[in-house]
Amino acid sequence: MIFIWLAWIAAIGIGLLFGARLGLLAGFLLAAVLTDMGTRKIPNRLVLAGIVIGLLAQAFLLDGDGIVSALKGLVFGFGLFLPLYLLRVMGAGDVKLMALVGCFTGSPAIFGVVLCTLLAGGVLSLVFALKMRLARQMLSNSIFMVLPGAAKVASEKMSTDSVGVKSVGTLPYAMAIAVGTAAYLVWQGI
Repeated sequence: MIFIWLAWIAAIGIGLLFGARLGLLAGFLLAAVLTDMGTRKIPNRLVLAGIVIGLLAQAFLLDGDGIVSALKGLVFGFGLFLPLYLLRVMGAGDVKLMALVGCFTGSPAIFGVVLCTLLAGGVLSLVFALKMRLARQMLSNSIFMVLPGAAKVASEKMSTDSVGVKSVGTLPYAMAIAVGTAAYLVWQGI
């Protein structure tokens, strides 16, 4: 709970620097990163509060793009990450968090945010694998994914256990979402 309060204090500071809408977004992302790292979950209450505040911020703040842009950003953010959840690549909280980000950034920006987030996730995954000394297994898993063995597993004729695919762990993906969002906003000149 203390992490959420610290996130809000940071959001106020960021809001003073970059505007209320982005400051609020930074606070929600910081709270999500801290809870995801601590509990490996992103609370639904946090995401729901963020979506409501994001919609209100877009509708009523001077730097907002409007409620239609916020709703489009929500739908696109959710829709672009939903296939990754269905493939079991990421959790449902990560998908909902990207929808929250879409509320704050709006529809034109969410596509760039998603691209930067996926790039940040790849870099963070590599750093994680190197730190845990699991880079060789990660490379082996990646090669398996692009070879014909992947098609056999996908058609359920062979289990992943029989071919030596072992998980190298999971990354708290809220961190990748926060880094990707920040990178995109900085790249675009906020």
